Amino acid sequence: MTTIGKLRLTVLAAFAAALVAPVAPAGAGVVQRSTGLWPDGQVRYSFGPGVTAADRAAVRLAMESWTEAGAPVRFIAATSGPRLIILRHQSVDGANRCRATVGRGGVDRPPPTSSAFERPAGTGAPPTARSFLILSGECRHRVMVHELGHVLGLDHEHERSDRSGWLSVRRLPPPAGAGAATLSEREDLWRLNYSIQLEVPAPAARAVTNPVGTTPRLLFTRQYDPCSVMHYLEDPTHRRRGVDLAFTPAARAEAERRSCPLGGSGGRISSLDIAVLTEAYAAGR
Repeated sequence: MTTIGKLRLTVLAAFAAALVAPVAPAGAGVVQRSTGLWPDGQVRYSFGPGVTAADRAAVRLAMESWTEAGAPVRFIAATSGPRLIILRHQSVDGANRCRATVGRGGVDRPPPTSSAFERPAGTGAPPTARSFLILSGECRHRVMVHELGHVLGLDHEHERSDRSGWLSVRRLPPPAGAGAATLSEREDLWRLNYSIQLEVPAPAARAVTNPVGTTPRLLFTRQYDPCSVMHYLEDPTHRRRGVDLAFTPAARAEAERRSCPLGGSGGRISSLDIAVLTEAYAAGR
């Protein structure tokens, strides 16, 4: 569920109204200028040390979910060259901390370091790659699909500036006696995964049929999508991190209208997830 790094991807959604005279992204697509999409939609990948046969099967199943949903990408096994590397880390407390970098980096780099709560499985020098998917604890199918969405270039739906009509986000007080390390980790998690990162322009009066809008920095779906697999769920995980999330009645009504599960529950990928990827990768060709 958690994304890595300070550079955030730029994918979102606004209300079903339109923008007047939208400006094309300045070489950004759905990702920040410092990262990018996968050339020709080909996601070249390999597995690093410590990844089990069960992990490999689970990752490939999540990859199939994206391609079968209509994502304009292909996942291609590779042993060299710029690629995605899937690693397994061992979580000290056994928690599910599966996460991924957003988009394809412009240069090879080592895996991002997180904190002392985990250590790499296997030995040897850390690999370098354009992107990483890190498995830690038990990665459920929906989580794996979500993390691969980050790899493709999508960011969190719930970090849009227009979320208030669809999602209640409340910070909880820290537990009694919480130390500095706990408070610091909570603050980092809030900043990277729950605070508003993506500024969506106010809706204009003129409606448009194109579901995807653009600004100089963002490519986003005009309709906020509570069914996006990139949206966090109402889950105890977030309360343990100090955040309470709750979908609003409007979000529940939208999910019922579209017959789609809130937050892409079960790993179901939203049609709007596919719409923004399709536009981004078409523009990048």
